[in-house]
Amino acid sequence: PGCSARLAVGRLVGERSAMASLHPFLVLLSLARASSLAIEAGPLGRELFVARRAASAVGGLLAAGGAVSAGEALLAESLRGAAVAAGRWVTHIEAGAVSIAYLGRPPPSLEDGLGTAHTAPLVGVVWRGGSGGEGGIGGDTFYATANGGAWQVRGGGEPVEAALGGASPVANVVSCSHGADCAEVEMMARMLRETGTGMPLEIRRPPARGGETSADVDADTAASAAASASASADVLLDLLTARADVLVAPPSRFAPRPRYPPAGVLAAFGVLLPEAGGALCDVYGEPLDVAAAVTARVYDSGSSALPARGLLAGDASVLPYFARSSRAAFPSPRGALDSVLDEMRLRGECALPLRRAAKVVDADGWELGLGGVGEGGDMGV
Repeated sequence: PGCSARLAVGRLVGERSAMASLHPFLVLLSLARASSLAIEAGPLGRELFVARRAASAVGGLLAAGGAVSAGEALLAESLRGAAVAAGRWVTHIEAGAVSIAYLGRPPPSLEDGLGTAHTAPLVGVVWRGGSGGEGGIGGDTFYATANGGAWQVRGGGEPVEAALGGASPVANVVSCSHGADCAEVEMMARMLRETGTGMPLEIRRPPARGGETSADVDADTAASAAASASASADVLLDLLTARADVLVAPPSRFAPRPRYPPAGVLAAFGVLLPEAGGALCDVYGEPLDVAAAVTARVYDSGSSALPARGLLAGDASVLPYFARSSRAAFPSPRGALDSVLDEMRLRGECALPLRRAAKVVDADGWELGLGGVGEGGDMGV
């Protein structure tokens, strides 16, 4: 593979003299293509090839009107036997998007660069329906390998480096994955706007589904959070397509219907974002162990950090500033009761529309002082 990579780069770079008279933009495109070919021929080139081919095939099926169930069957067939013994594929399909990630132990040549020899996301590919992409079927493809950079193929064009930022020329755009109003997100924004010289912000929320209002969202707890959160790669793709600069997903106790990336989406962006210059952490600023979150049940607060600690994602250079404010805005869980309520919400068993709406009482109605996040330690069921 190393020899192939050198040949690929050497062949294209060797042609630079022939391109010297071309427009500078064309030269940059050719160099980007050389870099893209280098990672395709690198130590993770086989896994990248398999993932891109599978994403393109399944994306074509979805673009042609195929059912998600048919896409899942085709994806399973495409990936069967394609992973080495030490690795595993993690995938997610929804209408209009396919996410594929490869988790495994880094090849020896990448261990030093990654700083770990443990299981980690190594390849991430996301296909999203759009503008006439790979294979002549509609769609854009985003892909990355560990230490290989992140790339985007828009339409049927050449790969270009994926980059973060630039959502607005006048403000930092924060995407909140929870559709209803969240007081803690507003507090975080206020802190950012008022600290120091101030930071211009724009808060964007996904549109309410099915015409529901914020009040409808707060009142509706019948569906499990796994279903209501089940989601979309779009909330994270917004960071790579200049629609948002930072993503905030509040911990479940602050959002009546939390929305977190499914395991396959989270794993793919566990490669894409860092390779594009971004980072993932919880709302308290602690780095997110993507491999642990993916291999756990993502929506089980007993085994995954996402429901209990939320998610913050964006450009690695500005994320610490946002984390400082989000850490102050979102109180940490202070008791076992918080964990119980988190798990009840995730199973769709908690009917509390607000965080501080009730007390803990025994069978006779006497209040129990179990403490919690609420004011005065009165949060309860």
